[in-house]
Amino acid sequence: MSFKENLKAKIGLDGLMLKITSTMRETPGHRRLDKDLTQRLLDMTDFEHVKARDLHLYVRPFEGDIKEVLVFDNELPIYHSTVDDVALRKSPEWKEMFSIRNIKRVLNDQDVIVSKGKESLKRIHADALALLDLKYNREDLEGLIEEVRLGLGRKSLEQVQESFDLFFELINFQPVSLGALEQDLQIFARPKINGGTSTTFEDPIFFDEENLLVGLKKGSFSPRSDSDIAWVRQYAEGKKPADLEGIEVFEFLADLALEKKAEV
Repeated sequence: MSFKENLKAKIGLDGLMLKITSTMRETPGHRRLDKDLTQRLLDMTDFEHVKARDLHLYVRPFEGDIKEVLVFDNELPIYHSTVDDVALRKSPEWKEMFSIRNIKRVLNDQDVIVSKGKESLKRIHADALALLDLKYNREDLEGLIEEVRLGLGRKSLEQVQESFDLFFELINFQPVSLGALEQDLQIFARPKINGGTSTTFEDPIFFDEENLLVGLKKGSFSPRSDSDIAWVRQYAEGKKPADLEGIEVFEFLADLALEKKAEV
């Protein structure tokens, strides 16, 4: 897949993970899992489906004969063991229970259990992410810039919004709330952290969805600053220009993404 396809896959994967964890219920002695969504997540990993007895298992190599075995039920346990061992522990046949050793294996799985519930979901999510090639260079980002250039030219709201999603996935921009001032503008910025929680942001982006106008103001910005709020109001009224506009904003975001990559 191309870089863009891998990046979109990551966005979809993260969104899917959020849906599953937000709908998952874990109470003492009981778990409830959205199996349809979890199935979609598993389909994005290298786990292979195996049917053993009445169990639906997902298996991948681990070490030698030992496999990573996931039991697809509400508890979502993951074991480091063999398929036969997990099948016996989770769905024993009556004749197998004549063995004291087997009884102990059924009653205590601490020697092979790796995770359950949300911890298992985290492992599955990490496995799916590991299969995506998220490395990028300037050429990859130039491709994204060219697409948004076409989107702006065509007045394609969908394409511009997708471009924001892709760039914001690479750099830490987030929505900023200014109350009533948001009615005509969507505002995004990157948090400026100074040793703790902060309400100061950097390089706010202003997006007029109706007219498909994009502007960026360089430097610090705070929703608690009267002067910053006044500037936004004047910008929205067309009385103040942005530092960057249109495609220049996305070229700036591409530079930030390359800077971030160089820091890693």
